[in-house]
Amino acid sequence: MLKTMIKKEIMDLRRDRKLLLGAIILPLILLPLIGIILYASIAVSPPVIEIVNHNQSNLPYVQAVSHYITQNGGTVIYNDSNASIIPDVVIIFPNDFNINASNISKQASVYVKILISSNQEASNLVNNALGNLSYSLVYSRTEFLINSSNLQRVVNPSDILRPLLVKNYVVTITGKKVPQSQANLSEIARIITLVLFPSATPVIFYVTDGIVGEKERRTLESLLASPISINSFIFSKVIIAIILGVLSSLGDILGVVLFSSLMSFTFGLPLSLSTSFILIVVLAYLLAVLLTAALSVVLLLALGGSMRNMQVINFLILSFGLIASFSALFINVANLQSPLNLILLIPYEQLSLSLLYFVSGSTFISLSLLSGVLIVSVIILLVSSRLFNSERLLLK
Repeated sequence: MLKTMIKKEIMDLRRDRKLLLGAIILPLILLPLIGIILYASIAVSPPVIEIVNHNQSNLPYVQAVSHYITQNGGTVIYNDSNASIIPDVVIIFPNDFNINASNISKQASVYVKILISSNQEASNLVNNALGNLSYSLVYSRTEFLINSSNLQRVVNPSDILRPLLVKNYVVTITGKKVPQSQANLSEIARIITLVLFPSATPVIFYVTDGIVGEKERRTLESLLASPISINSFIFSKVIIAIILGVLSSLGDILGVVLFSSLMSFTFGLPLSLSTSFILIVVLAYLLAVLLTAALSVVLLLALGGSMRNMQVINFLILSFGLIASFSALFINVANLQSPLNLILLIPYEQLSLSLLYFVSGSTFISLSLLSGVLIVSVIILLVSSRLFNSERLLLK
């Protein structure tokens, strides 16, 4: 009996080729695709550091910093303000750096300009390179003291132990100087991308179960036999799913606000949650819900309305969300060039990158991406509702 039932199940699977496609072939494509995108976001766009040197006498120190950065995976460009690639961080050695660095009783200042959209790896690389330079200066000054037994002047110990004064400031992708609180906001935006798409996943269940569930409960025939149109049937399910998705997202939005406030209070980080930023986050959440509903409907249309296919649809949409969430952690939108900009064709990427563009100072691009998601989602829903018909729902 067991052998007979196993054969029956195998025959059912062989008949349902779309299920086999979704359960076996799609993971073989999508999961490696996630890894390729994450690798490409790092390999194609390694940290780019520009070094601006205002005096050739500073060259030994410039070379020491440059060598450390290149040895640890960074790319260094010199005095190139017209470079096609916008640097993640700019290190500026002023004209008097060599004089102050070689004077045992002075501090040498170096200026660090951080692009707000750059990831933390670039800043860490620069901090480590300057830390290594500071250590070298401490060593050379200590060695000078040991060898200068006839030194008559009084030397401040802090000048020996802290020879380097690093002055950081943050700029947007348009070059505008902004406070540190906005730089911290960029990190919050990356965190939001991690929780943005999981909050929209209940919509998948609301839409698919609302349509397929009617079929499984054998109430679909009576509904379709009533005077209601197929468009009314589809859109009623979608509207309820969107409402429920919005309600489930409210907790995430409040959680983001509380998390940001708690992080600012606990670690003493300056953070300013502006009204415009909160509105962009809310809009991104709403569009994530709408896009999820649209994708659920069009995949139901393409794969068919069975309970097994619901799992495939859920997997597909979750995969798109995962790609968008994790790629946003590494991508610098200031250098989103070909071929990496092709990720904008992947669903949900537009929403995550719109948040990064907004906090990076490019409001126009951010709003353009959000508008594009709204238009495409509406078009998908309208076209899908027209292609749906009663026989398709009953038989597929």
